[in-house]
Amino acid sequence: TFYGTANSNQLMLEFMGLQLPGASFVPPHTPLRDALTRFAVKRAIELAHEEIGLGDMVNTHSLVNAAIGLLASGGSTNHAIHLMAIGKAAGIQMNWDDLSALSQVIPLIAKVYPNGQADVNHFHAAGGVPFMIRSLLEEGLLHPSVQTIMGSGLGSFANDAHWTQGT
Repeated sequence: TFYGTANSNQLMLEFMGLQLPGASFVPPHTPLRDALTRFAVKRAIELAHEEIGLGDMVNTHSLVNAAIGLLASGGSTNHAIHLMAIGKAAGIQMNWDDLSALSQVIPLIAKVYPNGQADVNHFHAAGGVPFMIRSLLEEGLLHPSVQTIMGSGLGSFANDAHWTQGT
């Protein structure tokens, strides 16, 4: 329930479009988590046969989206270093000045423990990552047209994941 490096990583991957929409903080041992796990495997197999791979989806815009998600959520400061390493591996130059510039315009939307009283379960129940993405898209603060594991654009990432029995 602690919003540390591992949970911040999930949020950033969702902001990049590299993780299933709304999946970051779905509790384990629930029908929705089981359905998301099955769908993730199905989607990974489908992606293996598509022309664009995960590595192709990591670009300047998706990396900036990850940084914005990290800043807006008060996520782990470890990721300041990790973002630069991801960028370097993708041939993108990112530095402290870039994060500092973003931090001047990106609002803090969530205060999750240890930065606030709510834990990740409260954060998820209050709308979590989809709420943040939707809010930041509405304010024009994210790159909306990135290529994601679900296709083009972050639109589907602004919606809550849900499960209907039999699906």
